[in-house]
Parts: sequence; C-alpha cells; structure tokens
Amino acid sequence: MTAKVYIPKKSVLSSYVSAIWETIPRGVSNEMILPKGSVELVFNLSDTMKGILPHQLTAINTPDCFIQGLNTHVVNVQYLGDQHLFGINLETHMVKSLLGIIPSECKNTLIDLTLINPFFKRVWHQLMEAHTFQERVAVIETTFPILDPVKCSRTHYFCSIFSNAIVEAPASVDILTKNICYSSRQLNRKSQSLFGLTTEELLIHKKFRTAVSLMHNDTKALTSIAYEAGFYDQAHFCRVFKSYTGITAKDYQLQKSELAFHIFS
Repeated sequence: MTAKVYIPKKSVLSSYVSAIWETIPRGVSNEMILPKGSVELVFNLSDTMKGILPHQLTAINTPDCFIQGLNTHVVNVQYLGDQHLFGINLETHMVKSLLGIIPSECKNTLIDLTLINPFFKRVWHQLMEAHTFQERVAVIETTFPILDPVKCSRTHYFCSIFSNAIVEAPASVDILTKNICYSSRQLNRKSQSLFGLTTEELLIHKKFRTAVSLMHNDTKALTSIAYEAGFYDQAHFCRVFKSYTGITAKDYQLQKSELAFHIFS
C-alpha cells in the first residue's frame, strides 16, 4: 500500500478542502470501506473498478471522477486491474458553495462529477497527465475555485465537531444545542440538511468513527475504547459497530489494514 496525504493549511483552498490524498493499494482485488464521515471527490487514475453501495446488492462501474458522500454503511469495492485513486476531502459546510448541491444529497451514494460540472472531466485529464503526487496537488490548487469561508460561525462550528477527528463528540444532544445556541428543532433541521441524519444519529456516527480511530491506533480493550469514544458500554458500542459495518468490532481489529476504516483482501 502506498498512501500520501497533503493537508492544505496555508493553501488558497483551505476554506473548503481539509485534505488531499492518494492511494495505490497494490495486489488488492477487494476493499471494504467503513463509514468515515467525510464527503470526498474521488478521481480514478487507473483501471476500472466496481462498487457496491450501501443498501445495494449489485456492483456498478464507478465513473472516472465522482463525489462520495457520508455513508452509514460500508462500501465494497472490486478492483479489476491496477489501482490508483486520488481524492479530495471537503469541508461539509462548503459542499453547496463548491458544487451547488447540499451534502445530504450524497448520503450513501456516489454521483458522477461530470454531471454536476464538465470542469471535473478536464481536471481528471490533467491529473492523469501529472507524474507525481505533488504535481497532482498543484493541479487542484491552480484549477479549483477560491471560495469565501462560510459566514455562519455556528454552521462552521457544528460541522467541525463532526468532521474533525481530534474533536471529541459532545456527551449529548442537549449539551450540543447549548454550545451552539440553537434549539433542538433548529439543530435537527441543520443536521438533516447537511448530513442527512438527525442530530442524535449524527452524534452516534461521530462516536463510532472515534472508536474506529482508537481501534486502529491503540491496543486497548474494546471496553476501554467504547467508554473513551462516548458509548454507554461495550455492548452498546458493539451493536452500533455491527449496524454500520455488518461485521463485529473484533473482526475489524483482526482484519484492519494500515489505513484506518479500510479492509483490503
């Protein structure tokens, strides 16, 4: 596995791009991707791949470039040859400004980016012609638009809680509403619009992702990980984990790869 990541902290795109990445998983035929809580633009720079999306039974050919939204179940990928993926993680609250669609429209699905804007096909061609990861990053930084940061500080804060891996999940929805100064109804509408989930569902999703990160980087027992991630107990965590992934938390520990949220075979 070759994986590279660039965090554009000082880039002109930092208002809406949280990370740019590239993976080349050599010798892999299948991949299971756990819900990661991010909205990604993905460019396939190699052979055809097929994906089985959440709630679907059959594999579909993926477009050359697509937007992959927040998922609540795993995505299964079948590679039919060489693999080379290049991706861009977007700040959720800026998706509409960039693409003209609300993030919840991408939930549990993928959308061909060329149907949104032909601009992305031109970007794909430029990425294909670039020779290194640094050159491909430069393509993005010189061709993507510069967007003004979101004006609503509460929206920015709300999204950062759930997209930033180092920020702890609030203990409850009540605490979150007080911190953001929204009513529970207002916050629920905002959550549904941005993520396609209720505030309570989003809070569980955040705790799940925190637990997966802990499992990936730590050797603690599942009970400790469950409490640290904010679950009531290990049983609650294990139920949530299986509902999102279809496998047990223990199975993930045994099969996990060097890349968090990914299982390769």
